[in-house]
Amino acid sequence: MSLTLVDEEDGEQPVSLFDDPKVVGEVQEFVDDQAPRVFAVVQETFGPPEDLQIVAWGMTTKTGVEVISVHGGMRMGLQSAESALIFYRAGGSAIPRIFWVGGKDGR
Repeated sequence: MSLTLVDEEDGEQPVSLFDDPKVVGEVQEFVDDQAPRVFAVVQETFGPPEDLQIVAWGMTTKTGVEVISVHGGMRMGLQSAESALIFYRAGGSAIPRIFWVGGKDGR
């Protein structure tokens, strides 16, 4: 976005709206308010060996969530983060759980 101001001495000079600290602050607030929440799908597998690993990352959107496998090859658009869990049960030999970035104690 840009704004053109006319200076009588030099003629037209483009001025960026981003030069205005108030505008930058308002845009930052807007971005912060609209930012998606990010989560990990962490999978516990039963032994041997027992293991915990991040198997996917996801982010919320206005219409649902997007989930991408860390190993590639799978990308899903779902209604909720919890909907992703069924895809990471590994035939009942694993327990998946959602962990929100910035959450505490798995919330």
